[in-house]
Amino acid sequence: MSLQSLRDRVPYPLLCALLGLGLGWLPVLVHGPIPEKFNVLYIRGSIAIWAFYAPRLSIGLLVGISAWPRPWWLRGPLLGALAMLSPSLLALATPRCGFT
Repeated sequence: MSLQSLRDRVPYPLLCALLGLGLGWLPVLVHGPIPEKFNVLYIRGSIAIWAFYAPRLSIGLLVGISAWPRPWWLRGPLLGALAMLSPSLLALATPRCGFT
C-alpha cells in the first residue's frame, strides 16, 4: 500500500490528525519532560508536563484543519512552533530548565 493510495482513501484532515496523535507520543517514549523538576518548585509536575504533551498531540490536528500556508511542509513547522510556544514559556519560567 503506497502513501498516495492511503491519502486517496482517508480524508486529509483525519490522516493529519491520526499522524499527529501517533507521532506526538514519540517524545514521551524517548524522553519527555521530567515531573520531578517541577515538584521541586512546589508545582504538581504530573500535571505540568501535560502543558508539553497536549500541544504535541494537537499539531497533526492543526495541520489537518488549516489551509494557510498552502504547502503542507510549511504548515507543519509553522503550526508546530505556534502550538509549542506556551510550553516553551513554561520551561523558560522554571529554574534549571530550558536556557535559564
